[in-house]
Formats: sequence, structure tokens, C-alpha cells
Amino acid sequence: MTLWTLGGGFGPLPSVPEVFLPVLVGYAVVEGVLVTIEQDTAEVRSVVYRMAERYGAKDVEGVLDAFVGEGSSMVGTGLDELRYGPHALRLQVTRDMSEADALSFGMDSLRVEVFGDAAFAFAEAVVSATVGSEHVRLPIRATFGLCRTDNGWRIAQMHTSLAHLQQDAGRSFPVKLTKTLSDLLLSIDSAAGSSMLQSKGLGTATILFTDIVDSTALSQSMGDEVWSELIRGHFETVKEIVETQGGSVVKTLGDGGMFVFPSGTAALLAAIQTQRTVTSAVENRLSLRVGVHTGDVVQGQNDYIGLTVNKAARVAAAAEGNQILVSSTTADVVNHSEIEFGDSMTVELKGIAGTHTLLPLKWQI
Repeated sequence: MTLWTLGGGFGPLPSVPEVFLPVLVGYAVVEGVLVTIEQDTAEVRSVVYRMAERYGAKDVEGVLDAFVGEGSSMVGTGLDELRYGPHALRLQVTRDMSEADALSFGMDSLRVEVFGDAAFAFAEAVVSATVGSEHVRLPIRATFGLCRTDNGWRIAQMHTSLAHLQQDAGRSFPVKLTKTLSDLLLSIDSAAGSSMLQSKGLGTATILFTDIVDSTALSQSMGDEVWSELIRGHFETVKEIVETQGGSVVKTLGDGGMFVFPSGTAALLAAIQTQRTVTSAVENRLSLRVGVHTGDVVQGQNDYIGLTVNKAARVAAAAEGNQILVSSTTADVVNHSEIEFGDSMTVELKGIAGTHTLLPLKWQI
């Protein structure tokens, strides 16, 4: 019979018959003694929960006893809360407890994964503190890295983070309107929101927004005179492209513009030509984000207004430099040999309910 030698933990296990191998799956070896993963998991949970309990009891020594000591680290939510080594950890824990009249560290559904002599635990947690008459509640994500020591499992690294309050679910990065796009929307006839929408007939149009990326830094590096001349020439070029495709300029403000087209195809052809022209510049090359959306609009005295306009601006805000993003509504109504889309993405657009499908328009030759 074949004999196998199993190793793990702090020492090898004596040779065992091959037939017993399936039985040993899920076991680790610590100083020659078999330990189940379930036992390890239970001890890791106990260490983390005990640390949290001691934190709530304002027991500095009890909290620090849960860590390995030398080499331990802690990352908190504060700007200066990057602590390495037992002395720095002590300073952090002592500060927390001295500032608060009452503390608690609650965790929900601590998940544990054991990998030999290392383990990771993570959970949604809430740290609460009473400071004078104020009560602070911090919903955090807590992650713990643990290692097996002669004294059992101990925390080697602890990391807490706060969910970004300004970041929408469904996106890796929060997408807001840029200042330019926000200013453009604010400059549109705000009276159109109520009576005008009801008194005027709706029409379908395609709205295109453009916005120059990093314009503030560019203008500062070039100087006001050079920048003003560059922007003037830029919009003259864009206006010519837009009108060639049957569109018109609704408004330009600062370094951004809003344009309207009678068809989605015309708007996308104009967007393609605009990007190609901008990126072909030999010097003072601009990086442009473009967004396009089609829908019902109302034409005011000088502006187009309605949800379609707002969504088009937010589609543009979601675009990167040198990118054209198109709503699925527009993409569904175009059919032209020059128009091709990349992989779609589902995003949330701040201020507009639900999720939205956007497609990058391929424009490079």
C-alpha cells in the first residue's frame, strides 16, 4: 500500500495510508496534531469578536492582546489612521477610547477563510461612539488578516473603510456632472419646467454635449490669451461640423457645448468627425468627452429643455477623455456603415432614477 506524508502548519504528519487521504481533507496540522478547518474558523471568529468586545469595553490591553505585536498594523478611516507596530496601535486605540465616553464595535455575519497558517475575516460593521452630547455612528467594512502563532490565532492586520457617500451603486467611481456641464444645464431656461412643458408640443431630437477634459489645468498652463483663442477656434470648428450634419448650436459656455440634431445618425456622425478633428491637432491638442441621447424635448425661446437634455449631459459626464458615450435609445435608432459601438455598460446617472445602458462609439480610423 502506498504511503503519503502530509505536511502543514508547524510540522509534518506521520505517513498515513493512501486510503485515509479523503478523510483528512479539511484538516491542518499544528505541531503534529490534526486540526479541522472548522476549529480554526471558530478560533478566528472568537479572536475577532473578542477584540471587538474589548474595544467596546474600552480595554486597551484587551484589544492589543488580540494582535501579533511586532509587525501588526491597522488602517482606519481617519486621515492619519495608518498605524504600524505595537506602539502606533496603542496610540490609536488609546486615542479612540479617551475621546469617546462610550464605544461599541458591532459586526454582522463575520466571514472567515483559512489558508493554512493564515486567515482572513471580513464583515459589515458599525462603530458607535458617544462624545459628550453627540452620538456618532460609522457603518464600515472591516477586514482582518490573521496568522497562527504559538499562542493561537492573532490579528496581524486590521483595515476599516467607509463606503463613499457620494458614489452611486453600480459604478466603480462616482459620476457627477462636471462644472462645465452643470453650468450649461443651469443656464438653460429654467421656466420651462412647468407651464412651458404643458403648453408646447413635444418633439423628438438628439442632444449632444461636449466637454473639454482638464480644461482648468490647460488654461493655466497656456495663459488666458492663448486659451481663449484656442477655445474660440475649437467651437468654430465644431459649429461647422455640426451644421454640416444638419444640426445646430444650442449653447456654448466656457469649454463645453450643447448641440441639437434632427436625427441620431447625424449627431453620431458629427461626434465622430469632432473627435477625429480634435485629436488630429499637432499642438495644443484637446481631450474631449462627448455624450449623446435621443428623446422628447421642448424648445423654449432659445433653449431645448426636458429630461432628454439632462440625461444627455449626464451621459457626457460619464465619458472619459477622447470618448463618445451614446445612450441605448440613440444607439437603437441609428443605422449607418460608419457607426459601430463597443461593449455596452450599465450605469447609474446621478439624479436620474434607475440604471442606464450606455455604449462607447468607435470613432478611431
